[in-house]
Amino acid sequence: MIKRLWLWFWTPSKYRLGSIACFCFAAGIIFWGGFNTFMDYTNTTAFCISCHEMRKPYEEYEKTPHATNNSGVKAICSDCHVPKNWTDKLIRKIYATNELFHWAMGTIDTPEQFEAKRLEMAERVWASMIESDSRECRNCHTFKSMTIEKQKEEARKQHAKALKKRETCIECHKGIAHKMPDLGSLTEVVLKNLQKAAAFVDLNAKTLYPIQTKTFFLSPEQSEDADGRVLAAAPLTVLERRGDLLKVRIDGWQQEDVTPMIYALPGKRIFVAALGERARGKVRRFESVVDPLSDLTWYRAEMIGWVNANNLVSDREDLWAYASELYYANCSLCHRLPDADEFPANQWIGIAKEMKDLTNLDTEQYRLSLIYLQLHASDTAGALHK
Repeated sequence: MIKRLWLWFWTPSKYRLGSIACFCFAAGIIFWGGFNTFMDYTNTTAFCISCHEMRKPYEEYEKTPHATNNSGVKAICSDCHVPKNWTDKLIRKIYATNELFHWAMGTIDTPEQFEAKRLEMAERVWASMIESDSRECRNCHTFKSMTIEKQKEEARKQHAKALKKRETCIECHKGIAHKMPDLGSLTEVVLKNLQKAAAFVDLNAKTLYPIQTKTFFLSPEQSEDADGRVLAAAPLTVLERRGDLLKVRIDGWQQEDVTPMIYALPGKRIFVAALGERARGKVRRFESVVDPLSDLTWYRAEMIGWVNANNLVSDREDLWAYASELYYANCSLCHRLPDADEFPANQWIGIAKEMKDLTNLDTEQYRLSLIYLQLHASDTAGALHK
């Protein structure tokens, strides 16, 4: 029977060829219909939450306007996480096989495991949305359809900026459907790595940078009263080492008739050191420049002092990595995160002061974040590398 069927299949005949073509066509329709039906099923909320790992994010979603709102318009899981066009949808489904692997491995099988991975998963989704220009968000929300003038003042302001700069939705709207991850855990990891680097720093390096504010003295015989403070990230040129003490030179600029402070650059209120009464008379001044914006005279200045040889790093980029994480973790939750070079150095002072109480930054973290922003501002970026 198999032999007869085989011969029938391969023996030329217009009727047989027509039968085979019809069979293949019907089989293709059945396969394609079944495939698309299955694809559609995997986009349903019931399928998404059939894994117990997804119950927690689903419960978070149910409390948001995407699930319940005055208009009754509801976005389900796939509306936000699966593209509408077929090609991108298929690619997303292929990537989803990796999620099946982690489901089988039990990677986020418990609430504790889920929380430990929440930041990693969120950042992956955010990066994907930025790459696609928030494609799924724009299925419902588009600038073209917005009546921006009827929005609240802050929304009008931010949407106008976003439209002008071609920004994407997710840059401002993280955490609108699920609980925000603990971004503080990210900064803690970076800080621990920074402290490890400080513990093994080469104290014979030519230049070292404090990871936090340090007191300094005019002589190695330290008294109870310090002669001043040098701020985080200030470059300290090492002149001599004596046990746990370092003799350093603090370089910067002083405004004419203003002796209590040393600044990083002329005309820029970027603090390097605060000087006590005795230290103010020990500052050496050199050539002067006139700031064209304020018409004030600034002098290049240097101060010699002694500091403890702890909490210092030899690569300032390590400090900038920590500062940028602090900035990201504390200032990206409520609005778009401005680039450091979006504002001039002196303007960052007012911006940071206004927002400080809305963050979880302590005094040291706030100072370092501000110095980072100021030294990467629109009028200072790269100035210290020339």
